This record gives sequence, structure tokens and C-alpha cells, in this order.
Amino acid sequence: MTRQPTQQRTTSTDDWVADLLLMLLELAWWLLRGVVRLAWRFPVPVGVALVGWWAYSHDHLLSVGIVAVVVVVAVVTWRLAWPGSFLCWVSRPAWRRRKRRTIRHSWPGLCDRVGLALSVVEHRSGGRSSWTPGLSRLRWTSREHLVLSARVRMVAGQTVDDLAAAAENLAAACGAWSCRVRKTSPNTAVITWLFGDPLAHAVSPMPVPDVVDAAAVPVGLREDGQPWLLRLAATHVLIVGVTGAGKGSVVWSLLGGLAGGIRDGLVQVWAVDGKAGMELEPGRALFTRFATTVEDGVQLLEDAAVLMTDRAARMAGTARQHEPSTSEPLLVVLVDEVALLTAYTPDRKLRDRAEKAMAALATQGRAPGVVLVAALQDPRKEVLGLRNLFPTKVAMRLDEKSQVDMVLGEGARDSGALCHQIPDTTPGVAYVKVDGIREPVRVRASYYDDAAIEQLARTYAPTVRPVFSVVDDQADEEGAA
Repeated sequence: MTRQPTQQRTTSTDDWVADLLLMLLELAWWLLRGVVRLAWRFPVPVGVALVGWWAYSHDHLLSVGIVAVVVVVAVVTWRLAWPGSFLCWVSRPAWRRRKRRTIRHSWPGLCDRVGLALSVVEHRSGGRSSWTPGLSRLRWTSREHLVLSARVRMVAGQTVDDLAAAAENLAAACGAWSCRVRKTSPNTAVITWLFGDPLAHAVSPMPVPDVVDAAAVPVGLREDGQPWLLRLAATHVLIVGVTGAGKGSVVWSLLGGLAGGIRDGLVQVWAVDGKAGMELEPGRALFTRFATTVEDGVQLLEDAAVLMTDRAARMAGTARQHEPSTSEPLLVVLVDEVALLTAYTPDRKLRDRAEKAMAALATQGRAPGVVLVAALQDPRKEVLGLRNLFPTKVAMRLDEKSQVDMVLGEGARDSGALCHQIPDTTPGVAYVKVDGIREPVRVRASYYDDAAIEQLARTYAPTVRPVFSVVDDQADEEGAA
């Protein structure tokens, strides 16, 4: 009878001691983690404090003072003599940390100011509570070009479209050049802030690849500083922009990315320049066929349609996708200012023939490896009624904001494609929209001057004679007759 209370008191004491030890361990872990985080986030102040404490405790204040003066002089000299290096290693990393920390801590307030906060409730004490989209994985995806990306989860009652509609306000509130929202699921998105503009200056020509990949042709730079790789295989490309917008930059950059394949006979380019050759004549050596009049251009399109039909008949039952080779090269039909063939030609029969041939190429040419690349200034439907048949659209500077959705598709302007706001001082800047991808991408094509075009044509002129040519076949038939 007397042993049970003793056992209970012993058990209670052991539990109390165990709880105390556990609390002490948790406190020690919390302190250690706090010290490590403090040293990681603020290494310089922590280091200075430790050195000062050590100097004070060992009576070395004078020595430490001399070292500090030397370090200050060295840093000032570095800043004045090599500002670029100082910016890369000191100023910019500190600015990145500060900007990331500021956005993370001020996110609820940002959402409130741009209209993304929901269910604001006023309390009797004067405070309030609100529900804002969750912010996670806030990180710098490109340190060189200051691209900050984060994953955002929307709260109930909101959609990603609400976030996209507030993108411009978020950019202004964060001091960013632009803000992009990319949908990843029905209630999550990736939001990207761009601080600075890598496209503000002309882009030098990209290196010509030794091995051509038609699925990723280097054309220029994207706004995040990454290479702009334009897909050319199994697609058609429409380039639209006013005079002086830089359509020629896209065309020559595309030819530069294909130059290795043109030289080796894996790619053929049939070009139509209705302006008597004024635009494309400097690169004449790169083209297997070249038409400088409307009549010749229409005939070239019809010949390309014949080649496409013949190749599709040979591929039927054996292959579903074309693989470029010297015997069956990728055929790129390049039409500069397509409106000269479809709208501005007084001969109605020629217009009908051109539209019929282009419709055949646009609807049937992707699988047989016949790619249509068309450039024009006026995007109206009566000028080019086939614009919806181009899966890849490049919209450069446009006159009116209504033309943005006309070229890139409905909702493109709301998704950030501000083609009507591209300044005339940045030719080559454009927004690219690919079917199946909701968000347009801002890019800038490389700039080729006359000397670079002539060098490209001399270096990469085709060295392999075309195996198939409609003109040669027709000449043989006439000779036999």
C-alpha cells in the first residue's frame, strides 16, 4: 500500500526531467539555427562583429583598424578602377538579395494594392485580415539578366487569369521592366519579373551551328537573356510588322541559323521577293530558286506545291514525319511581303493562283517537310486570309493595339504582347506566339548588316546540286517533246 505513491512520484519526476531536457534541446536547436541563418543572410556584419570581439578580447584593436583601412581602400579602388567587376561580384548580388527579400516580405501588401487580396475583414480592434495568393520558390533564374521567378498558388475565388490581368501593375509595384505569368495548372502559375532589358541593344549574329536542328534554329535572344530558338520543322511561320520594324532581321537570322544545312544540301530555300529583288538579292547565293516578279513568284509557289504532293505520295505508308537528307532536303519557301501576291496584284487570276498554292502548302506541307515562311506589313484578313494556318506567329511593331490579337490570336495582348508599344528605336524586337502555348515570348532577332549578309552568302552557298527540281523536269519534258 505504501509503494504505489512512491512509484507515481518517481514517474512524475522522470517525465518532468525528460520534458525539461527536450525543451532545452529544442531551445539550443532554435538558437543554433538562428545563428546559422543570421550568418548566412548577413555574413559581412556577423564577420565584422566576430573580428571586433576577438580584437577587443586580445588587445589587437590597432592591428584590426589598420587592416580595416586597407580593406576599405582596396574596395574603393576596386569600385573606381573596375566598375564592371565590382557590379558583378558585389553590387548586383547585394541588390538581388535585397530585392528578393523585399518582394517576399511585402507580397501580401503588393496583392492588396493591385487588387489580388480577397475577403478583407475589419476587426473591432482596427486590424484586418486578407487572403492572398501563396508565394513560393522565389529564386533568380538568370543572374546575369536579373530574372526573378516564383511559383504562385491562387486562393479560392481567383483564377490565373486574375493574376495575369494584374501583371502590369505587379511589374510597376516591384520596379520591374516587365512581368509575365505562365499558367502551370488550373490554380497555379509561374510569375516572372524582369529587372532590366537585355533586348535594349542590337543583338549580334548568332554563331552558325555546324549541325542544323530544324526544331531549334538560333535566331536571336529572348527577354530573359536565353537564346531564341525558333522551331521550323513541322510548322509554318508568319512574320508581321510595320515598315522599319525589323522583319529583315528575322529573315536573315533564320537563314543564318539554317546556313550550315543550306551548304550541305540538307535545306533548300526557295525565295520570292516581289520588290524586284531589293530585299533578298544580297543573299542570292543561298537560294536554290529565286523569284523577283509576281508571275515568277506565283509559279514558284505552285512548283513547291507540286513537290510537296509528290513527296507526300512517296512517304505515304512508309513515314509520317519528314527527315531531311541530301536527297529529300527540308524545303523552306520564303515569301517576302506576301501581300504583293495575295492583295496588291491587279491580276485576279494571279491572286487566286497564289492563294490556292499557299493554302495547299499551309495545310499539307508540314509532314512532307515543306515549310512556308511569309512576311507582310498589313495583317488584315482581306490581305492574308490564311494567317490562322500559321502555327508560329512573330508579331513585331504594329500600328494599332487591335492588331495584336489579330496577328497572335485572341487574348495575346492581355497576356503581355504589347506589340503596339514597341519603340521604333528597337528594330528586331517582337513577340512570338506558338500554337499550344498560351503565353507569348518577347524576343529580338540578330542584326545582319550588308557585309554580314554578303559574308554569309559567300561562305554557305549550296555545294550540293538539287536532286529534284520542278523547273528541270519541265525542261526535260519540253526537250523530249
